[in-house]
Amino acid sequence: MRGHVTDASFRRLVDKSPDGIVVHRDGRVVYANQTVVRWVGAQYADQVLGQPLTEFIHSDSIESVLTRMAALRHDGDVTRASEGVLLRLDGTTLDVEAVTTLATWEGAPAYHVTLRDLTFVRTAQRSLRYQAMLVDRVNVAIIATTVTGLVTKWNRAAEIVYQRPASSALAMPIGDAVGATFDLAAVVEGGGTVLSTHRTADGQPVIVRVSVSALDSGYVLVCTDETKSHGVERLLRRIVNSLDEGILVVDGSGRVTSVNPAAERILGVPAAALVEGDGRAVQRIPMYDVSRRPIDPQDHPVVQTVRTGRPFHGSIIGIDRPDGRRTWLRVSCRPLDSDERHVTAILVSFSDITAEQVARERLTYRATHDALTGLPNRAAILNQIADSLRAQGEHRLGAVQFIDLDNLKAINDSLGHDCGDELLQSVARCLRASVGPNDVVGRLGGDEFVTLVAGDVSAAELASYVARLERNLDQPMRLGAATIRAQASIGVTLVAPEDERTAIEILRDADAAMYATKAKRRRGYGKPPEGNSR
Repeated sequence: MRGHVTDASFRRLVDKSPDGIVVHRDGRVVYANQTVVRWVGAQYADQVLGQPLTEFIHSDSIESVLTRMAALRHDGDVTRASEGVLLRLDGTTLDVEAVTTLATWEGAPAYHVTLRDLTFVRTAQRSLRYQAMLVDRVNVAIIATTVTGLVTKWNRAAEIVYQRPASSALAMPIGDAVGATFDLAAVVEGGGTVLSTHRTADGQPVIVRVSVSALDSGYVLVCTDETKSHGVERLLRRIVNSLDEGILVVDGSGRVTSVNPAAERILGVPAAALVEGDGRAVQRIPMYDVSRRPIDPQDHPVVQTVRTGRPFHGSIIGIDRPDGRRTWLRVSCRPLDSDERHVTAILVSFSDITAEQVARERLTYRATHDALTGLPNRAAILNQIADSLRAQGEHRLGAVQFIDLDNLKAINDSLGHDCGDELLQSVARCLRASVGPNDVVGRLGGDEFVTLVAGDVSAAELASYVARLERNLDQPMRLGAATIRAQASIGVTLVAPEDERTAIEILRDADAAMYATKAKRRRGYGKPPEGNSR
């Protein structure tokens, strides 16, 4: 996986650190790793978070702690390592060494404190006085050096890790003994713990976590072989990078911290562009819901998961790639933390379902549109009427016009069905050109069409509207070698703002009005349309 180390990996790294890590702001603890939770005798982090810092500092150490904090004035300022006494919940104490850094936590100044348990060092100092033998029974390599870095102690575990007997390691420079360049003083100044690659006596690489403590006579190194766990991490990274599914890791602030190759390919954006800057490039990609309506950035699934901690599974979202191509994704977002109240990392997975979505939309279109004219069919019109009855303003349904072609059968019989089909297509184009931008034209089947007039409309306005529609339909149409005029009967029904009729009832009333118009025309009463309203 490309990008930065994942927030979840960093969290696990910090929680498993042998050193205690605390962040406090405004005199209260806002973060404590599992080492600190264990040191103070708590069972859960919630027993520590939010508590006054002074509850965990022995009274004899409070003044010196505050004095050192006062000396930190700028972001990144660091105190020298100093000793203090940690106060446990049961009242017992723990001697520690602390290094405090003024940093930023969730956008505000805070103090980051790294604590080292001095119990081992104190015990070593008292019992061995810088020259005691290291315990061979521990399963981590323990190495002692002089101030200049010459190895003075090399326990059995060190022999196993580095495949080098103590007899050859003693008096060697530490860098030669572990097969890596080492500045012990710099490691101590930098916090005392590093993860680095060492080499065995025969040149094999070993991933080692090294904790360095300074003694009066030199240094003590505690080296833990993490080659196997590091190998598992590399394997997992290769697995994620080989997935066809796009994977992003987003931190608690909404920044993308890690991107796999599939995500780059699907989004059409390089990993560097996704993680650089403010890390929110993904949130600026235009997105659409399944109805092709733009999604407000605040309704983005990632933003909602960051804000609420709630997961989203299988959301279908359309995006516009930088190359202009509309791509449809199935997206899932879930916090990587078990405690949803404090989201620190989110896993975002998504797959390209463009072909599936386009096929689904094509089937939906076929199910809701007339194949000959491309107009919405009866089912779609009924749904549109129902939706328009609930709408407001210019999208509210104001009237329905039912249009029946009187001469379609005669044209089919005389000119053939191909000409009849051409007539239907011409009428569809004419109706589309005759309606307003919010109006809807549909074909119910056979020779029946309908227009849904949006917005408030009076009877007089509707009569003028129908007259214009009849004039447009009465224009000569070229069908093959013949020129004809469409003959249509139009019935209308007005729809009041609080109309209680159903969609079927409204359509039925418009149909009845059309038949009334047709009957009057047959009796020779002229062409005015018949309308009704409830």
